[in-house]
Amino acid sequence: MGETARPTAVILDHGLDPSTAKQRDFGAAAHIISAFLIPFSLGISVLLPAGLYFFHNHFAESRDEFLINHMREAFNANVSFLLALIIHGILSVILIGILTGFVHWLLLVVWSFKAQRSLKNGEFYRYPFTVRIF
Repeated sequence: MGETARPTAVILDHGLDPSTAKQRDFGAAAHIISAFLIPFSLGISVLLPAGLYFFHNHFAESRDEFLINHMREAFNANVSFLLALIIHGILSVILIGILTGFVHWLLLVVWSFKAQRSLKNGEFYRYPFTVRIF
């Protein structure tokens, strides 16, 4: 029986150098970690993407507009969620605010995973129902 040639492996690196890939890992962390921290610490969940956005926008050695756009989206999504928490708090007086707040948080987590996947694939992502403040 004859041996067949194996196809060569394809490496998908999206043309990124290792430093840019490492920076984008920070962007992925900003999307995911801040969404999970919202129920436990409102301040940290907003300050994490805000700090990373400010650092990469003003102090980073290599300015990656794609990464800055993702940081801005994560920051805007968390600020929008905090503004929506005021409405959820008002609705909790009639006992529906707890349910709407929980559902909204679950949606934010799902959207954060979608944003992280888009970041890794080199695609832009815009969170739905987000007020673009920054």
